[in-house]
Order: sequence, then structure tokens, then C-alpha cells
Amino acid sequence: MEKYLFLSAEDRRPAEESDYRYKKSKPVTAVKTKRDEDGFFIPWAMFRPIGEKGLLCELFGANPIRRAADLRMNRDLLMKEAYEHEVELLMCRIRASEIWMQQEFCKEEQAMELYQKSKIQNMSKLTPDGKRKILLDALTWKYDCVQQYKKICFQFAEAVIAREKSQNPGNTNRERFIEQFIKKANELPEANRRLLDLLYETAWHTICVFKYSIAPEKVPAPWYDKKGGTAE
Repeated sequence: MEKYLFLSAEDRRPAEESDYRYKKSKPVTAVKTKRDEDGFFIPWAMFRPIGEKGLLCELFGANPIRRAADLRMNRDLLMKEAYEHEVELLMCRIRASEIWMQQEFCKEEQAMELYQKSKIQNMSKLTPDGKRKILLDALTWKYDCVQQYKKICFQFAEAVIAREKSQNPGNTNRERFIEQFIKKANELPEANRRLLDLLYETAWHTICVFKYSIAPEKVPAPWYDKKGGTAE
């Protein structure tokens, strides 16, 4: 019986490598997210090909200039949606850390229960309730802060990138916003500041990829000042 192999693209070395030859999937019809019995979202129409007129074309009539403006609006909304997904992934990582910690506490309690029933010889060490709260609080405070910081971090990254690419670096409103953001960031405790940095770097990468069409592997490092007054 023939054994099927799951080969990499390099090992498959197909004779034809055209992006224009493909097999279409059955169109999905659901328009809202709903989980199946295994916990996955059932296939839903997250995106459809862009075919309808944009807002400007709908209001004032279609022409290439308005079409281009509508596409830019579409791109900017997509960019923000991608950023929200990255933020959601960050929230999931924080949630995973909380679950892992809760699981460790649960293991302690299970071991203590077995010891009390004389099923194991060594008594388990329980983390005191007060320490548990401190450990959990050190994770769960991030949930609200991520949501509060996410928008302004995106706006800061957008302003810094615009300044880097601008032929008019002396934009007063932009410089004032950047200066105020940096001032507030420097007033935060280090734990909050690291979270702020993470959101800023996430926004930086998303903007470079979606707005400026930079390949993900070629996105430049986020801008930071260096001690001594020079920028990275």
C-alpha cells in the first residue's frame, strides 16, 4: 500500500507553481461567529471580495480618485482590525498565564486532598491565599490596562512613523502629542511601561505592514530615544 508523505514545498518541487491554479472552497454562509462542539468557530463570512461601491463613490459618483480614496479607507479599517486581533492575541497570552497559575494552585489542592486521605506520604505545600491573590493580581491587572492603552499606543506609533516619513518634521500638533505621550509613559511604573512598549511595538509592526506595504520580515525596529539624546 502506498504511503502518503506530507512534504514541504521545497521537497514537493511541483512542476507548476502558479498562483492562478487553485481549488475553490464551498462558500460559507454564516455571518456571525458561533462555536462548534469542539470549540472552533464555524466557517463564517469574515471577508468577501471587494465589489460594492465605497462611501465616497456611493455619495458623489464613482471615479478613479474617489475609488482610490475609498480603498484607502478600507485599508485603514483593515489595519485597525488587524491590530485589534494582535491585541486579542496578547490578551490570550495573559489569560493563558492566569490559567497556568490557577492549574498550579489546583494541583496543590489535589495533592493536599490525597495526603489527607493517606494516599500519598508527603504533605503538599499550599500557597497561602494572600500570596495567591498577589500572584494573580500581578497578571490580571493587565486585562484592563491593555484595553485602555491600546488606542493611544496605536496613535503614538502612527504619529512617530508619520514623523519619520514626513518632509515636514515640525508638525506642531503631532510633536505636542508625541511629547505628551512620552511624558505620561515616563510617569508609569516599569510593569505598565513594558506593557505600553509591547502595544506600541505591535502597532508599529501592524502599521508598517498594512499601511506602508513593508514585508513583515523587513519592518524596521520601532523608534526609541537613546540615552544621550539620539534616537534608535
